[in-house]
Amino acid sequence: MINRTIVIIIMLFCFVQAGDVSVVITEKTVNDFIVAVGPVSGKGKSSGVKYKWKVKKASFDFEPGSAQFLATVDLDAGVFKFSDKVKSKVNVTFDVEKNKILMEVEKAIFKIYIKVLGKKIKVAQVDIAKYYKPKFEFNGPQPVQKTIEMQTSKSKIRSIAVTTTSQELVLEKDQIRVSVDLAYAGTDK
Repeated sequence: MINRTIVIIIMLFCFVQAGDVSVVITEKTVNDFIVAVGPVSGKGKSSGVKYKWKVKKASFDFEPGSAQFLATVDLDAGVFKFSDKVKSKVNVTFDVEKNKILMEVEKAIFKIYIKVLGKKIKVAQVDIAKYYKPKFEFNGPQPVQKTIEMQTSKSKIRSIAVTTTSQELVLEKDQIRVSVDLAYAGTDK
């Protein structure tokens, strides 16, 4: 009986916490999008060394309370070739006014170096986050209509204002969830 009560309380807590309207963005959706972006690459010259780099694989990882950008980058500097991994924090925010869920990759530094006599010598660095612009944006959970008019009788129209009373953004395992609570106020016209 106690176990059943605990399960019911947990289920009720989950439903109450969800808000009136929610939007869920899955890690799979964001990663499918990043694949569609295609290869990101660049080239440069520093300290007399010409180099080309290319992001071989990029992905996002959503965990409870955090989001990360992960990439594998290949470097070709003539006789010096290697692959390295880049990891960066992703800022996830909800702009209530614009009803947009925003994801922005912080600095994702790829260090370009050569090995001379077994020592790594830094030649340059590239912030590959700059190549993933604009920020990733998704529509939020707010209703499109701010006012709804309904005819309540032959001669009466009721205007219902829809407002957001609270919002919550939660980073969960493999997803971002944004929820809002709504309030309604009706007046006769």
